[in-house]
Amino acid sequence: MEGLTSMQIALMLMFIGMGTVFIILLLIINLSKLMIMVINKVAPEEAPVEKKQAASAPAQVPANIQAAIKAAIQQVAPGAVVTKISK
Repeated sequence: MEGLTSMQIALMLMFIGMGTVFIILLLIINLSKLMIMVINKVAPEEAPVEKKQAASAPAQVPANIQAAIKAAIQQVAPGAVVTKISK
């Protein structure tokens, strides 16, 4: 390395450093993919359980709660009209 200028040494160190980082990142990516494949084969994800569909009729809100909601809306927005309250 006696015949190299400081700029040549700097470029060589830069390429060696960037190459090292690139190789390590490739190793991390490929090892992660391999680990995901192994985990999926050993312990596959469970199928989601389907929820039962609710009855077609909506649940009714009790009358006292409807009155409280309407009173609160009238205090916040006087003149507002409540057309529907549902759960």
